[in-house]
Amino acid sequence: MKELKVLTYNVDELPEKLDLKKLPWILKPISWIYKLIKGTSFIKINDNPDNHSYEIGGYLLKSNPDIAVLQEDFNYHRELMLVLGKEYNDSTHTGKIDFSNIKWLPRPRFKADGLNLIFKKENISTFSEDIIKWNKSYGYISHANDLLTTKGFRFYNVIVDGTFLIKVYILHMDADFYNSNSPNIKGDLEARKSQFKQIINHIKKESCKHSPMLIIGDTNSYDKYEWDKNNIEVNLIHEINHISGLTIKEAVPTNHSDCDKIFYINDEKALFNIELKECHFDMDINYSDHKPLIATFNLII
Repeated sequence: MKELKVLTYNVDELPEKLDLKKLPWILKPISWIYKLIKGTSFIKINDNPDNHSYEIGGYLLKSNPDIAVLQEDFNYHRELMLVLGKEYNDSTHTGKIDFSNIKWLPRPRFKADGLNLIFKKENISTFSEDIIKWNKSYGYISHANDLLTTKGFRFYNVIVDGTFLIKVYILHMDADFYNSNSPNIKGDLEARKSQFKQIINHIKKESCKHSPMLIIGDTNSYDKYEWDKNNIEVNLIHEINHISGLTIKEAVPTNHSDCDKIFYINDEKALFNIELKECHFDMDINYSDHKPLIATFNLII
């Protein structure tokens, strides 16, 4: 029996602000007009401006996961890997939130998904990486601005100890939830439904290869909201349980509930199973606007 420790963490590595003075020369009038109206050429985009990348790197080292899944790993990835690089490999970093990494037509969008898979050099390897953009997102200059980046999901074939093949999905789903500022979340909820269905379609293609799977990341789906719970039950759990041979369970934390989630899927034809040993949020960590979620699994032949 082998243990596998998995951690997911939205590290909130958006920059504090964007400087419109760095726009391409053809778009400089935007900066001038904005400064005339607002009195500044800076657009504030992060309400949590303190950069804790080195501390997060140190925390991850101390936590010692086999696999760490990061969301919003945008502008300070280099700092993270300066701490982690001796013991961990990383997957593709798609870029920062800045004007050098933006596609302008048909409308501005930063070419970065903020996702990353960090894995131990000692015992974890990967032999595939698919980076897939969501087919449907909602909110461009409102509703959490999901259309400003190329958010989506990624798929990896992961080998543990040279023996266990696990298919790993990592994701960051459409944001925004009901509150006094956003009373209408129909568009956001429809986007999340579409995103679950997009993942299901990918899982169906992979299910014939008979390996356990993990789905890890920021679902932006909260158990306290009935519509989010129903979305997960109907569009994720129900759909996967109706794929021949597959059974999905959530790694339910013992001490907290949030939108950061880990699901594990067993295949009756696989050579081994994944069983949950323990799962919890680390409530003592305050480097981001999220808490790290940690799960330990047993891999049983």
